[in-house]
Amino acid sequence: MSVVLITGAGSGIGKELAILFAEKNFDLFLSGKTAEKLKNVQQEILGKYKIKCNIIQYDLNNTDRLSELAENYGMETDIIINCAGIGKIGDFKSLSKDEEIKMINVNFIAPMILSRLFVEKFIGKGVGTVINICSTASLYPNPYLNVYSASKVSLLYYSLSLDKEVSVKNKNVRVLSICPGPVNTNFFSESTRKKFAAYTKYEMSAYDTAKAIIKIFERKKRFSVIGFKNRVFSGLMRLLPISLQLKIVEKFLRKGV
Repeated sequence: MSVVLITGAGSGIGKELAILFAEKNFDLFLSGKTAEKLKNVQQEILGKYKIKCNIIQYDLNNTDRLSELAENYGMETDIIINCAGIGKIGDFKSLSKDEEIKMINVNFIAPMILSRLFVEKFIGKGVGTVINICSTASLYPNPYLNVYSASKVSLLYYSLSLDKEVSVKNKNVRVLSICPGPVNTNFFSESTRKKFAAYTKYEMSAYDTAKAIIKIFERKKRFSVIGFKNRVFSGLMRLLPISLQLKIVEKFLRKGV
């Protein structure tokens, strides 16, 4: 039986991924910052599926002890999904230095370290997959989401490059980069979501996003943008000069400030 380790598994996309993998008879390691949320997901899964489901309470802002995750769970794990992420819309002065560093740690530094550590384990075993959940915010610049966008583009480029290196050594080890667009979760604060209420109809559900991620994994892809509209929009944006990309995105995201 295969084993999946999912970060950010207490809610949103991570939770839905855990449930969908449980349906497919995968054993689970559920990692997250809040023990209560993880226990709720664990109980829901164990009440329906005859699998092993263990929880790992860990704050990814603490990057010093990440090697312990690989040492403790690396040989048992067949797939690791770096799904945890944090973000905040606002003028650059509205974020403290600590908030910005935490965002970079959770969104990039932690998944970068875990990707490297687990890839080493997978190469040793001869097979394994790292799935890094990036964002369409990594495909063009995002004023008022400066640090979030920068952290996600760093993760995307790191993942794509690492995957290319790994594929030369072993085609059975993958680093899969997936870019969802807006998703209907509690990722942003309620006040921010109210400011974009008119656009929530364009959001994908966490369930549909998780389902798409698994489909991409099963098709053995190495990079994908989730959602037809997201693929079209991001494709068109990349055809425009950066100055025009900035103008379009700034005007839209300013609504959330």
